[in-house]
Amino acid sequence: MDPLPLFFHHRPRRGVSELYASVLMVGVTISLGSVLVAAAMGSIGQAQSASALGASLLQSASGKELGIIYAAVASSGSCPAYRGVNEGTVMTVALFDYGSDGFTPAEFVVNSTMYAGSYHSLAPGAMGQFVLTLGSCAHSGGQTITAVDAQGDEAQFES
Repeated sequence: MDPLPLFFHHRPRRGVSELYASVLMVGVTISLGSVLVAAAMGSIGQAQSASALGASLLQSASGKELGIIYAAVASSGSCPAYRGVNEGTVMTVALFDYGSDGFTPAEFVVNSTMYAGSYHSLAPGAMGQFVLTLGSCAHSGGQTITAVDAQGDEAQFES
């Protein structure tokens, strides 16, 4: 008979403790989740790059290639400041035409608000400034600006 009582008898336990198993499962879940998020972000980046490349190729094929030099808003006394920058109701957009054909904007679209008018032409290799009178107060940063000519060619920019 064993000299130790039954409750002191040591039996080897096999397997992984519940605490270690929980930690391992959390680690596996986080690892798989980060792999899925990285794959999703990569496919989103590829889609954006393909879209930008497609727009660039369309501009190049039409001979009308534009680049934005700057978009500035003159401060107005009736407009408040946004993050320390004064807002205004008049925006000046400077564009450079580096294509082989000229570009004559028929309208500008700023954040889905259209500003149609008779704007001067941009010759190939020239820069031009266009003044837009906005309907409300705005700041120059974070705007989506689209220039459209009478033939429907367009160029979109972010300020």
